[in-house]
Formats: sequence, structure tokens, C-alpha cells
Amino acid sequence: MNFSNLPDDVQERILDYELFVYVCDGTDSEKLKWFKTINIAGERLTDQELRNAVYAGTWTASAKKYFSKTNCAASRYGSNVGCEGYVRGESIRQEILETAMSWISDRDGISIDEYMSRHQEDQTAQELWSYFRTVIDWVEGLFTKYRKEMKGLPWGLWYNELNGHTADLKPKELEEKVSELMADDDVTRKAGVYEYLLFGDEKALSIRAFSNRDKRQAYERQKGICPLCGKHFELDKMQADHIKPWSEGGHTVPENCQMLCTQDNIRKSNH
Repeated sequence: MNFSNLPDDVQERILDYELFVYVCDGTDSEKLKWFKTINIAGERLTDQELRNAVYAGTWTASAKKYFSKTNCAASRYGSNVGCEGYVRGESIRQEILETAMSWISDRDGISIDEYMSRHQEDQTAQELWSYFRTVIDWVEGLFTKYRKEMKGLPWGLWYNELNGHTADLKPKELEEKVSELMADDDVTRKAGVYEYLLFGDEKALSIRAFSNRDKRQAYERQKGICPLCGKHFELDKMQADHIKPWSEGGHTVPENCQMLCTQDNIRKSNH
């Protein structure tokens, strides 16, 4: 049913409905602040939907064609599962577009708002689209088997930090390491496997801590003596430590637990 088919009284109610129209003047940041102020009724707009309104123009229209429609080019891009396997959010709520712009604006050292302002009158968003594809290609080139833990990771930020230079990382070797770490019960944060393999930060894995029972058993076995400084401490003044580091194949098991005084444990962790 369209407007001309509606009953006369319904058409009259629609035509007589009073509208409030706000004309916004000021800088882009002032307009964005105003949009956020009035965005309180109905379904709230996302931050990116608000930006699209403030920086409306040829560039934004072009970017939305790539990133903002159901089954858009971005959502289908990627040889494994499409980009939605790597990016959280819905294309129709502008969340994939926001992620892509957070990555490219990080590359340029500016905010998303600044990036959109600079490119507002550009005829196309081809630069953004090309950059986004480069990041997805880079991810799939390194990690050839897709796992659900890859979704929502800051791939573009990592690509920027590494500057795309990961020639020393071999996909086959990476897959072997990923598989090994995913099966390791001591790794409690599986999504951290990728950050660990790219940057070597063991904290990303959140290695399983020793239980209170393990700590007590080690403490009693040592009779409260720190094996590094040889001094006696109360249990609450000591911390559990892996005798053989996890990075060298040691596991979080009772026989690999030792209690160190707090100072020695901190000193050891810093080396």
C-alpha cells in the first residue's frame, strides 16, 4: 500500500503532522555534539552513523557502498569466511566501516573524524577500500586456517605496527604453532595466540596461574624458604613461579611450582 491508496482521513493526519526541523550551524565537531544531544529517542544511532551525517558527501556515499550494505563488498571479501570472520559488528549499523576507518586513521596518526573531514569531498573511497583489502589479504596470507578466535582482533592496528613487514614469518610454521597453542591447557586466552606469535608478548596468552593448593604445597615443601635469596617468608609474602618457564616447555603443574619472595619474583620477571 502506498500513500495514494490510504483512506482520506489517514492521508490528512500524515499531511497535518507537525514536524520539528533543526538546522545545525557551526564546526563539524559542534554538529557532531549536537547530533549526540538529540540522539535520545527511538533506536539510538551508532557513533559512525552520526559521523556519516556530519561528514555527508561524495566520499561518505562511496564508502557506504563498500562497507555499509547487507552483503556489501567488504562483508564478502576474504577467501575464508569474508571479512565478517575478522571484524565484529553489522555492516548496516556502520560498524564494519568504523573498524576500517579506525585502522586507516591509526595508520595516518589521526582520528576517524579527522580522516573523514579530510576526505569528505573526495570522489571515491577507493583508498580506504584498497587498504582494507590489503589488511585482510595480509591476515589470510599469514594465518591460512581460519579459527573463530580471529574475529574482532585489531588486525589493522597490528598491520600498521608491523608495517606489513612479516617476511620472516612462515605460514606453515605459524599454523603449527597456532595449533599447538590452541591445544595447550595452560593458555587460557586463545585469542591471544595471534598477538603472541606476531609480537612475542606472553601476557597476551594469559597463562594459567597456579592454584592456591599448588602454592601451599610448594610453600610447605620449601618450608617457607625462598630458593633465590634463602630467607624465610610467610605465605602471603611469596608468589608462585614456574621452575621451568612456560616459554621453555614448562607447564602449570604442582611439580613445576616454586614459591619466591615478592621481590625476587618481580626481579626474575623483569629479566
